[in-house]
Amino acid sequence: MDARSTALALLARRAHTRLEIRRKLLQRAFPRAEVEACLDDLAARGWLNDAATAAALASARLRGGRGRARIASELSAKGVSRADADAALSGLDPAEEVRALRRALDRRARSLPAGLTRRARSKKLFDHLVRRGFAPSAVLEALRTKGEPTDDDP
Repeated sequence: MDARSTALALLARRAHTRLEIRRKLLQRAFPRAEVEACLDDLAARGWLNDAATAAALASARLRGGRGRARIASELSAKGVSRADADAALSGLDPAEEVRALRRALDRRARSLPAGLTRRARSKKLFDHLVRRGFAPSAVLEALRTKGEPTDDDP
């Protein structure tokens, strides 16, 4: 199989960024010049589009319960340019982000052990949601709305 066929087979499974395809083709020992020519051809045909891939990935990750910070980190790791990542993140619906945060909070709250104090439970929820990429201020607001205590509460 040549580099183009391999790249097309990878793209048939799911959208990949240019960096991901480059890495996979180089791992399969295709010559660098052949890989770059292949990537340029795929991009010229519109089959390899980092901006579109970033937008689709950001939307899917948000639906999957991740916040903007985590999504931005994932896009960066996949080699998406800052401009394409910013465009993908700005395309996210803020209301959907709030819903994703609430779903993640509810899901995590159900899985916590019953013997925790209210403060310990709240801290675990906060830490989990911030690690998932949600803004700390948004997490605090969601916790307050749900009736969970926060460090800011008297």
